[in-house]
Amino acid sequence: MQAADVNVHPRSGRPLADHIAIVAADLFYREGIHLVGVDRVAAEAEVTKRTLYRHFRSKDALVAAALRRSPKIRFPREGTPYAQIIGAFRAMIAFLEESAYRGCPWIIVAAELTDPRHPARIIVNDLVGKRRQWWYDRAVETGAAHPDLLAEQLDVLFDGALANSTKRGVTTPAEAALAAAEALLHAAVPVAC
Repeated sequence: MQAADVNVHPRSGRPLADHIAIVAADLFYREGIHLVGVDRVAAEAEVTKRTLYRHFRSKDALVAAALRRSPKIRFPREGTPYAQIIGAFRAMIAFLEESAYRGCPWIIVAAELTDPRHPARIIVNDLVGKRRQWWYDRAVETGAAHPDLLAEQLDVLFDGALANSTKRGVTTPAEAALAAAEALLHAAVPVAC
């Protein structure tokens, strides 16, 4: 008879840390970080608080781990810079259509956790910086006269569409953002588009 691995959740079959973080991510997303305590996460994950704290030294560390496991919109890496930019907006639309979208986890964390030293806030700030750089790099590659401005406009459109889709529960804001992104690109790089 083989002994059960104590580092694997018996029902999900996942490593315990992953299982706990996935359960926490779902709870934090649905109910809010401040409203869900570690007792609740432990109960829903079917582990003891001691087990939870063996894997995560604090609720802050758990929130950061949960955020890392949150669904993400994948930005395209292939095609022309123009096609990649448009593809990012199309990926957002597809993401909104597929998921039970209740808001962008990254925006939610930014709103709920204002301390810039919080581990989850550091992850958000890192993602925001990388995404902003992605827009900027694509804008430069298109030959835009003002790539910094174009990158900022695209980033604002993207976040605005995510926020408005939360309020309205539809993909219409993302579809409008896609059309606006196309117009911005045509205005910024008329020859390339």
